Amino acid sequence: MTPPPFFIVACDRSGTTMLRLILDGSPDVAIPTESMILVDFAARSADPLETDADFDRLAEAVWRHPKVREWRLPGAPPAREGRTGPAAYRAALEAPLLAYAARHGKPRWADKTPYYVGELDLVKAVFPEARIVNLVRDGRDVALSLLRVPFGPSNVWAAARQWRAAVDAGDAAQARYGGDVLTIRYEDLVAEPEPVVRRVCAFCEIAYRPEMLAIEESAAGKLAAGQEGWFGELFAGIGTRSVGKWRAGMTRAQQAVFAAEAGQALRRHGYEVPDAGPPPRVPAAAYAAHNWAVKLWNFARLHVWQERGREVPHVIRRRLQRR
Repeated sequence: MTPPPFFIVACDRSGTTMLRLILDGSPDVAIPTESMILVDFAARSADPLETDADFDRLAEAVWRHPKVREWRLPGAPPAREGRTGPAAYRAALEAPLLAYAARHGKPRWADKTPYYVGELDLVKAVFPEARIVNLVRDGRDVALSLLRVPFGPSNVWAAARQWRAAVDAGDAAQARYGGDVLTIRYEDLVAEPEPVVRRVCAFCEIAYRPEMLAIEESAAGKLAAGQEGWFGELFAGIGTRSVGKWRAGMTRAQQAVFAAEAGQALRRHGYEVPDAGPPPRVPAAAYAAHNWAVKLWNFARLHVWQERGREVPHVIRRRLQRR
């Protein structure tokens, strides 16, 4: 019996790309860059797909999705082969992942899409046997990293709320799906990579090899095109150099803002929350307005200019669905 697929989820900038490169080094599994297809085609999940034409339209749309096109898959999507309803829908979504694994000579696929941490009921609806690796990193280090990338929030208040929402979603999935979810901390992974990775491999039922930890030897082509600059320290290898940067990188006021918004979630996952005093008296509406204005500019810069608009309809639809 083939072991189930697994999904790596987290708040963005929590180390999922590092974990993906590690696990992709196993001979048993191939893990592409982010997919987003489970979210972007969720509206089609109830389609009966009772004809070859209906199935072909969906399968071809999945194959042409901008995230999937980055995988450079050969050939074409599969035929319906008599499948209908949920089985046909799953086949259409799974097809590019299977093709990616085959292209890399691996027997199994997995998915690394941090965004799915808030969509795990959707993941389990399509792949009920799936296992979830939920990665948690100190939210203050996550915030500092998010503030440096064009898709992230624009202030610590917004970053704290984004991190808290992701962590709460992961914790809820842990409670709901029990043994199908494994939660690990980034700090434990980088401090003691071998035992942590061995534990993840056992959970995912993939072989562990010591060379999996040498991510500095990974091919640069394993990253999504145009995103190489977002992972400046990744190819320096696994290490603790990015742990606790918030202590020097955040002002006391920023620490207080983060603690006010997400202190409970920090403590729940074993992170120290020193007293930084009361947060500044800034209305939430002011933080939200600032975040919205900067994100609008970054949206245009990243999705319209840098990516030439190829993902704009999907991004807008995701944001409307989240609201």
